[in-house]
Amino acid sequence: MRIRPLIITVQSILVSVFASGCFSTTAPGEQLGNSAGSAAARCITPEESARMADQVLQLLNLERAERNLAPLSMDIQLTAIAEKYACTMITEKFFGHSDPATGDGPSARAIAGKYAFYAVGENLAAGPETAADVMAAWMESDAHRAIILDPTWQHVGIAVRSGGDYSTYWVQEFGDPANY
Repeated sequence: MRIRPLIITVQSILVSVFASGCFSTTAPGEQLGNSAGSAAARCITPEESARMADQVLQLLNLERAERNLAPLSMDIQLTAIAEKYACTMITEKFFGHSDPATGDGPSARAIAGKYAFYAVGENLAAGPETAADVMAAWMESDAHRAIILDPTWQHVGIAVRSGGDYSTYWVQEFGDPANY
């Protein structure tokens, strides 16, 4: 199982990246199954993906409620970004916050997905098969728990996709929207 957190904060034109607490069963930045001539893996939307994402949202908001934090609302733009990125990791056979082919990270994906933000954050996991398992793994990690419980966030996008070397991939995209 692999999980990774990342927070991106935009202040004026400066982008600051804070990443910590990443742990995995393979070396950081290691690409998965990346051999010359290998066929791209298939990204599959599980039949129950909407229900699984909703379960993650419910569990996430329960954790926040226990600490008197405002609940997060599901955002369609962040969800689309999360879904696309989960498939990118599967088909391109990597696991990490930056796409090795483009160098794009969460902030570039949010901009491309037309999500205007003051800050975005991201949690990744690969391997857990249920919403309860992935939330337990994220909450056991100081860095992931800090992102989930950050009072900055108002929105979240959640995706679960199947395929690739880890079978099940989870992406949480958090957002503090820019209000114009």
